[in-house]
Amino acid sequence: MLEMPNGKVYTQSLAIFRVIGRMANLIPTDDEGLYLTDKLIADANDVRTASYKCFIWWGATQAACDEYIDTTLPKHLANFERQLKQSTGEYFIGNELTLADVACYDAVMNYGSNRVPGGALGDFPTLKAWVGRVEEYEGIKKYLASEAFEALGKFGPKSLGK
Repeated sequence: MLEMPNGKVYTQSLAIFRVIGRMANLIPTDDEGLYLTDKLIADANDVRTASYKCFIWWGATQAACDEYIDTTLPKHLANFERQLKQSTGEYFIGNELTLADVACYDAVMNYGSNRVPGGALGDFPTLKAWVGRVEEYEGIKKYLASEAFEALGKFGPKSLGK
């Protein structure tokens, strides 16, 4: 739930995500950019959905976690790598950070690489370079260094039984 200073309340995570994206001018206005934004947000949600199935402390088996590390996550990371290579710029949709980049970053890092011992980006140099660019983006860099970010619970290798 998101409550705005004027008292307006928003619910549903993805709807809130898009509202904030519009407020921050992170959503393209052309049809192709809008399509790619929606598609990439859906791709990021596919990673999250797969990730939710392999949390040891939620009852997943070690075999399910190992399958995620060895097969499922690399398949999704390869998809992101391919799409980045097809971009006309340094981000998923050109040369400006968009809401699609934010969604993909969350999926790639928080539900992917940060959960794997030693990380998962070694075979994906384009994706790894993109992560570095996203983390250098002023607002994101500030947030990642904030106390609010530090206070968040994070999914690490223990969530995969490692």
